[in-house]
Amino acid sequence: MKRPSFVQRRSVRIRNGRFDISVEDTGESGAPCVLLHGRGECSGVWRTLTESACADHRFVSIDLRGHGDSSWDPERAYDARTLAGDVLEVLFALNIRKPVLIGHSLGGSVALHLTGMLEQFTSGLVLVDFGPYSDGPGSQSVLSEIRETPARFDSIDEYAQWLQERRPLASGRALRNLAAHALRRTSTGGFEPKLDRAVADDSPHDAARDMQLWAMLKSVRCPSLVVRGIGSALLTPQVAWRMAHQALPKGQLATISRAGHSVMTDNPDEFNTTIQTFLASLSPSASGGASCFR
Repeated sequence: MKRPSFVQRRSVRIRNGRFDISVEDTGESGAPCVLLHGRGECSGVWRTLTESACADHRFVSIDLRGHGDSSWDPERAYDARTLAGDVLEVLFALNIRKPVLIGHSLGGSVALHLTGMLEQFTSGLVLVDFGPYSDGPGSQSVLSEIRETPARFDSIDEYAQWLQERRPLASGRALRNLAAHALRRTSTGGFEPKLDRAVADDSPHDAARDMQLWAMLKSVRCPSLVVRGIGSALLTPQVAWRMAHQALPKGQLATISRAGHSVMTDNPDEFNTTIQTFLASLSPSASGGASCFR
């Protein structure tokens, strides 16, 4: 059964009232899946997934601190561990237990940290184009896009077109879903990004952080999936294979065709099918047949 189109947008106050975290929730029923976007994006990037999914799962798409409708941090604390602590408070507030965590890029790092905080209380983990050794030219391109985003757009379509010029592989529908939530209307009638550009100031990876990431991957005990865009400039095939088949105890690897780093907007149909197949495999009634992942 396909999911109804209605979703609820709500705000959860955390950190003793210091921050409001915006959440898009598809409902109270179904196994919970928590969706964590990449740096500079927002929960709108997941809309093609949540609209196409069946009603067996509850999708909770979170605007991370500094993104979308969530609060900005005057102290600019946007590191993955801090953001994971935010999400943990949101899960407690919404009484979400044993979620599947799905994170892209920065959201993948947040999901991995959160898996460590929840320990055995995680049903599954999906890391989308994220892993150790990802601080290279591709990462710098993501940061440059954030810094170079114009302060004003005349319309949502103008922003979607601006994104399309920088992401030529991307689906126009997926980019418009992202743009529609990433902008707010100004008093002069235009639109401005909701993003705190300070999220692009996070310190780069170093050898110590990469070693920590490998150790964290090895400690994950739930079924896990590494998703890589075949043309990704951030996650190499060798690192993705090592993550899925050597580091993660219950890991699998999926490579998405016609996709770069922005996997869910570059090839949403194949990405969505891959995620839904993985979620179905977590069901107690799932058969033990061969994996469909490449």
